[in-house]
Amino acid sequence: MSFARDDIIVPCANLPLDTPSRINELRHAISSNQLMNSAHNLHELIDQLFSFVKNSRSTDSASIQDLLESAKEITIFEGCPWSNYKTVKTLDWTAYDEIVASSISIMQIYHLLTLEALEKQYNSNDLADEVWRKISNMLKSAFGLASEFRDQVSELHRPHFDYIYHLNQILVQLLIIFKNIYVTHREIKARFGVFDQVPEKLNTYVRILIFVYNECAVLEQLRKSSQVGTLKRFVEILFSYYRSLFYYHKNELGIALGISRYGLANSIDQSKIRSKLHIKAKNFNVKDKHLWSEEIRFMREFQNPGFPAAFRHNISTVVDILRILNSKYEKLNNSINFQEVPSLEEVKHRYLFDSADLPSGLQVPLVDINHFIPTCLMEATNVQNVYF
Repeated sequence: MSFARDDIIVPCANLPLDTPSRINELRHAISSNQLMNSAHNLHELIDQLFSFVKNSRSTDSASIQDLLESAKEITIFEGCPWSNYKTVKTLDWTAYDEIVASSISIMQIYHLLTLEALEKQYNSNDLADEVWRKISNMLKSAFGLASEFRDQVSELHRPHFDYIYHLNQILVQLLIIFKNIYVTHREIKARFGVFDQVPEKLNTYVRILIFVYNECAVLEQLRKSSQVGTLKRFVEILFSYYRSLFYYHKNELGIALGISRYGLANSIDQSKIRSKLHIKAKNFNVKDKHLWSEEIRFMREFQNPGFPAAFRHNISTVVDILRILNSKYEKLNNSINFQEVPSLEEVKHRYLFDSADLPSGLQVPLVDINHFIPTCLMEATNVQNVYF
């Protein structure tokens, strides 16, 4: 899922390209050990590559698209000069290929920088609105580049480009969900563990998670990976929380209770209900000591080092809220509503992502993205507001 530094594609060491020395210097300074510095170097590398193309072709092109087409005609290496990049071994690597590979690398780096910054703020318990904006702005930098290249990515690079592009689409939307979870949990703690207010814009969060789940399906088509399955299960648990609130708000306590039980059952490692789908237990005891122990042991996939720590933090927070909600729902249903509680199997197929009456997904658009304009084109057209 490009969640690990070792997954980032970087230029192979000691492989000079048939390009100006400045381009080779920048390539040698890019590594997965220094992410922020590498991001800056990649920005400059891409900019230098466009200047190289423009100077090599002696063209008066005034658009990125024209320069990308010209870049396809400039061979700069035999083979693929990038590590962790699965492609054909024998090919003429062009300036175009170098630009696209650089854009993929920078999207991966901003993805990791976002996750690492988020986890750092969770650990410091400092997540003011300004912090959320700064974290989101990291991904905006990646999209500013990607949006300029996306329509001209060749079949050779398409699987790599699309995978990280959709992964970042997911992360952008999850940041909105994470912020709401953080704020809600903080309010619950301020009330000494009492939940008494459904979050505003509840339907919006439900629809965002539907969009995210659909994007996970796109990732599965691009690359078969157990990590994508883990991501889908993670999103399903978040969805269980919001869907339980949706039915609680409709006063359908039995369904809300069933969904909260499902979310708990699929978060926490319990030998009683462990199975391939983790939902096949016929008798579910909400007082099971595994569910209510202070030290929670999550499902194995959420303990995997490849699963982002920031995501694990949100699982922990949602489980804490679900345990509070589960007790609330159960008390109300046993004393007032007396509604039938659906089984875990029924919850999965009727009330979560398999439901026949789900609303459409919602992608909250990114705003204030600075579009990438190469320096060589700005100089030609006197465009102001430098991107870098």
